[in-house]
Amino acid sequence: MNSRWMIAQGRTVLTAGAVLAVLLLAGGWLFSHPMSVSANQSVILLPAAMYHSVTDAGDSPAQYVISPSMLESDLQYLQAHGRKTVTIHDLLAYVQDGAALPEKPVLLTFDDGYYNNYKYAYPLLKQYGMRAVLSPVASLTERFSRTDEAEQEAWSYCTGRELREMADSGVFEMQNHSYDFHELKPRKGCLRMAGETAAAYRQCFLSDTQRAQDLFVSLGIEAPVCYTYPYGAVNAEAEALTAVCGFSVTLRCEEGVTALTRDTACLKSIRRNNRDGRWSSAQFWDALLAQTEG
Repeated sequence: MNSRWMIAQGRTVLTAGAVLAVLLLAGGWLFSHPMSVSANQSVILLPAAMYHSVTDAGDSPAQYVISPSMLESDLQYLQAHGRKTVTIHDLLAYVQDGAALPEKPVLLTFDDGYYNNYKYAYPLLKQYGMRAVLSPVASLTERFSRTDEAEQEAWSYCTGRELREMADSGVFEMQNHSYDFHELKPRKGCLRMAGETAAAYRQCFLSDTQRAQDLFVSLGIEAPVCYTYPYGAVNAEAEALTAVCGFSVTLRCEEGVTALTRDTACLKSIRRNNRDGRWSSAQFWDALLAQTEG
C-alpha cells in the first residue's frame, strides 16, 4: 500500500494514546455537576450509540436490530432532551481546531451499511434534522451494487449510489469499516490470524484498508478519516496500523462514554453503546445519558 490517500487528506499521522476517560471513569467516578459545552471547556463526556439493522422484518427487535418506530422514538427522545447530533468531523474540529460543539452533543453511528439504513434511518434523520455516521463494509457495497438482490429490507446492503446520495445530503457521514474484514473466523475482524506473520498481516491490513478507501473515492465520497473496528476487535497491533493509515479517529464497541479534550489521543477508540432492540428508548438513553450528568 502506498500513502497516496493519506497524503491527499493532508493529515498528520497520530500516535494512539491513553484516553482521559481512564481517569474520569475509573472506579465509576464522574463529575458531580452537569457538563456545559463551550469552545473553552477542557473535558466533555460524549455519549455514542451504535446501531445496525433498522427493520420490522425477520426477528426484529433483537440485540442488533431495532424497528423504524423504535429509531424514531430514539430521535424524539434525544430531541426532547436537548441533544444535538455531531459527526466525526465535528469532533475533529473541536479537538484539533478549537471549535465549539453544540450543547449536549451525541454521536449516532450505524455499522455495516444495511439497505434498511437507507430506507428508514436516512429519511428519519432528515425529518428530525439530525446527522449520523455510517460505516459500511466496502465489499458488501460492491456486491450489492451489481446484484439483483439489492433492496431486500431484512438482509441486503446499500449500493454505491445510495451511499453517495446519503453522503451528499449531509445526513450521513461515511467512514471506513474495512473492505472485507467483516468475519469472526479465521480472522476476528481486522486482527492478525493465528500463524500469520507480522509482515503478512501488515500487508493484508494496509491492502484491505486502501481498497475500502479507494471505493469511497471512486463513488465521489470523501475519503474517510475514521476507522470503525469490525466487531470492535482491536489490540495494540491494529491500533498501530490504523495510525500508519492516517486515521485520526477510531471507533470501537466498548460501552461507556468518551472524555473529549483538546488532546488528539482522545479520538482513538471512541466508546459506543450497542442499541439493543430489546430495550425501550427510555431504558437505553436514560442509562447512557446518566453517565454524562451529575
